[in-house]
Amino acid sequence: MSIQATTWRRCEIRLQSEKVYANPFMDVQIDAHFVHADGDSISIPGFWNGGQEWKVRFCPRKPGLWHYTITGTDTANDRLHNVSGTIEAAPSKNETVLEQHGFVTLEQGKRYLTYGDGKPFFWLGDTHWQAPDYERLKQCNYPGCTCGNQFKHLADDRIKKGFNVFQTYFNSSRKDSDDAKEIYPWWTEAYDLINPQAFNDKVDVMMDYLADHGVTIAMGFGLHTGTPAGFGKVEPLLAFTRYCVARYACYPVVWITGQEITDERYGAFEMWRQVAELVSRLDGYHHPEGAHMYTYTADHPLVQRINASLWHQWWTLQAGHGGIANLKTRRFYQSYYDSNPVKPYIETESQYEDIYCGGFNGYDAPRFGAWRACQSGSAGFTYGVTGVWAMGWNQVDDCGWLTYSPEPWFIGMDKPGSDEVSYLRKFYEYVGFERLTPSFDYKLGGFESRSKTDICHFEDKIYVLYFSQYGKETGILQTLNKDYTYTARWFDPITGRFIDIGAFRSADGDYEIPLKPNERDWVLLVTSLDLGAYQTEPMPQTPEPIMPEDAHLEKPVTIVSAKASSHHAEHPIEYAFDGNPDTYWTGFAVQTSQTITMTLDGVQPVKTMKMVFSDARQRNLRYRIEGSLDGEHYDILLERAGGRITVGDKFKIVYEPLQGEYKYIRLFINSSDLPCAQINQLAVFQ
Repeated sequence: MSIQATTWRRCEIRLQSEKVYANPFMDVQIDAHFVHADGDSISIPGFWNGGQEWKVRFCPRKPGLWHYTITGTDTANDRLHNVSGTIEAAPSKNETVLEQHGFVTLEQGKRYLTYGDGKPFFWLGDTHWQAPDYERLKQCNYPGCTCGNQFKHLADDRIKKGFNVFQTYFNSSRKDSDDAKEIYPWWTEAYDLINPQAFNDKVDVMMDYLADHGVTIAMGFGLHTGTPAGFGKVEPLLAFTRYCVARYACYPVVWITGQEITDERYGAFEMWRQVAELVSRLDGYHHPEGAHMYTYTADHPLVQRINASLWHQWWTLQAGHGGIANLKTRRFYQSYYDSNPVKPYIETESQYEDIYCGGFNGYDAPRFGAWRACQSGSAGFTYGVTGVWAMGWNQVDDCGWLTYSPEPWFIGMDKPGSDEVSYLRKFYEYVGFERLTPSFDYKLGGFESRSKTDICHFEDKIYVLYFSQYGKETGILQTLNKDYTYTARWFDPITGRFIDIGAFRSADGDYEIPLKPNERDWVLLVTSLDLGAYQTEPMPQTPEPIMPEDAHLEKPVTIVSAKASSHHAEHPIEYAFDGNPDTYWTGFAVQTSQTITMTLDGVQPVKTMKMVFSDARQRNLRYRIEGSLDGEHYDILLERAGGRITVGDKFKIVYEPLQGEYKYIRLFINSSDLPCAQINQLAVFQ
């Protein structure tokens, strides 16, 4: 048999057995061995595809002639044993980054992943736990959408924003989660007979779409103790693992084994260890293999056992959720940086946006977690958000993991954090993240807040400092080269643009860092190198709110339409614009960030925004106001990080000064310390 193929694209060898097996999933196995004309070889298992059909999937990694031989455990079946043929692979068209550079891999001794040709790979992942089970291919309930494919709708959004990793695992057993959604399609008879049609109809479609768009899939096979407890013994879990490796090793994958495998209850850790060893033996492409873990430092006994395992190649870390990372988190990363042998580590579960899990995470938390991780040596970051990480379809009868995540996916998809972490990737690729070294000991300077100042550098040529403390104070950067001319720039992690500070030389090796542009988090870049062109923005202005007696309101701006990210059934967004001070808008989920987008009647000058609040607790509400001409690219007009002025008796009225001409005005509200934001009146004036 001769097959035509293309490099870095999947092809299939189909085998039809005349022999009927009582249980084709368990009774027979096939394996394939491929050899290129230059001697390069790849071995990979095949799989039963339903009926009497078996398949072998192969992805040629170089053009030319490949010879293959397939062997089966039933040596008497000549349709599955000693089958040979050739595959003629043509060069790829280089349509995706994977075709241009090859599968993601790693090189021993490096602290980051690379593409096959050595190009550094900055990991920007999105968390889709149990996506094969819950994300839908034939329905989409995004408001106003008619695409009919929720998975594609969400994937397209992430791809457009620059995400290059899709992080997921299966509900492989009936104890994999505590939610009430009884969708377990992978088994015809659990856990003895697989259901190939479910894989054909669902997972294959998702994997094909992601691979064809250059996305790498971080795949696991189940959940901490849930999967082992569900299977009850290791043999069916290993059979499931073999089946998944056979179907998907020819895709652009990296292995995370399972979610949070470092748990010894039910014999879970030992079972997951055997899964990882099996993957290592079966995967002829040698995709990077790690194991998603609990929030343990590198000296934990189970982590040390993983580190000593021959199959383990990179650290799949979890710093956890709840509150803002601190010195303890930095020490967590340092334990892996200092461990031997040197392995890359990537923060794959930290500070999901707008979930409550041991402490609340509002819209700042994922940005803080991402920057602090990467400043501490993480070779990338996996973002997670309410409604998506643990899929919620709607807010009525299918709400995902309600304990943590009450908002559905279409609200989570549009949260601001996904844009902000995309700027993180662009920044680190711009400065050359692969050459940066984290500074854990503060020998590079003295800073106002040591616990919330994270530093990395490239020799004495590039310094990156992340200031996450509230307030403008910074500190002094030291150890600069007296013979270099440096330039200093602020990088805005919310907009992805720079603010120039200027060039300087340091006579004593010190640099007194100016105050931050405003009270929130900022990144400082100091470099003696020409890193290339960059986008800039003006220095932000933070005027005080206008006192009511000074509020000279002129012509009100006509608001054609207004949309809120969510609303309580009894308090819709229309109540913020009805002129009745006794009605109000509020979101339906408590302690969540919310977004209100107003479309104006054409491009209008805007000078003042009026906000009326009835809940006195909202005097410390954090928010920012943005303006846009096209509804896609926004400028920050004003930010309040807390402690704003409120006046009045029953109703708390705020007049915010604005400046510019815009068609769209957007208000981000972070109410993570409150039951939920409530706005009685909202208006914009010229």
